[in-house]
Amino acid sequence: MNIIINYRKFIVTSTLFFLLLSSTGCQLLNQPETLTTSYGQYYLWLKSLNQEELQEEIMQQKHNLAVNDSDAELHLLLIHALPNSPIHNPYTAKALLNTFQLQYISSRYNSENLAFITMLRDQLNQQLLTLEKLSKALKTGKKNRLIQSSLDKENNKYKIIQKSLNKKNQQHLQSIKRLKQQIIQLKKIEQTINNHEQL
Repeated sequence: MNIIINYRKFIVTSTLFFLLLSSTGCQLLNQPETLTTSYGQYYLWLKSLNQEELQEEIMQQKHNLAVNDSDAELHLLLIHALPNSPIHNPYTAKALLNTFQLQYISSRYNSENLAFITMLRDQLNQQLLTLEKLSKALKTGKKNRLIQSSLDKENNKYKIIQKSLNKKNQQHLQSIKRLKQQIIQLKKIEQTINNHEQL
C-alpha cells in the first residue's frame, strides 16, 4: 500500500515540476514548435491529449524517427514516460534516456531542457525502484500464498488421515466391545456348566 501511495506522489510531483518548467502555460493546447519548444512544454502538451490524439502523435514521432528527425527519439522517450500513454513503459523510457549522453544534451539543448532531462532521469530511476519494490512485494505475497496453499493441502491430508484413523479406531472399539460381550457370554456359559456339574 505504501508503494502505491509513493507512486501516486511521484506522479503528482512530476506533474507539478513539469508545470513549473513551463514558462508559457497558455500555449499548452497548441502543437509545440519543433526546435524552440522546451521538452517540458512538449510533455505538458502531451498530457493535454486524449488517447486517439496520443496515438496519432506516436505515429507522427515514429515517422519523424524514420526520417532522422533529431528530436523524435527524445519525444518518443517522453511519450513512453507519460503515465496515460498507450505505450507507457518506464523501462523503455529509461533505456532510451540512457542512450543519450549528458554531454550531448548539454551541448545541444538549453539549460531548461537539460534540467528537465536530468529531472526525468531522477524520476524514472525512482519510478523503476518503486516498481522493483512492488514486484518484490507481489512475489513475496505470491510465495506466501503458495506456502499457505501447500499448508492447506497438508492440513486437508491430515484431516483425511485423522478421519480414517478415527473410523478405524471406532471399528477397533466395536471389535473390543464385541469381544468383551463374547467373554462375558463365555463366562456365563462356563458358570452354567460349573453349576450343572455340581448338581
